[in-house]
Amino acid sequence: MTEQHESRWSLTHTGNRVLLAVVIGLLVGWIGSLAGATGTAHVIVFALVAAITYGVLTFVAKRFH
Repeated sequence: MTEQHESRWSLTHTGNRVLLAVVIGLLVGWIGSLAGATGTAHVIVFALVAAITYGVLTFVAKRFH
């Protein structure tokens, strides 16, 4: 039988989850800045969205791997 290798873009790789969480955090932060969020609010929105996204992706990766 042939051995299957995991895709390099798989969510089981921590770096991929971090990258996706940062990109989504930046996107939501940018949308927030368009809506008028500035300074501390902008940073808090980015951090919260990135952390929540990373947590969800980690859960999904472990659940369905």
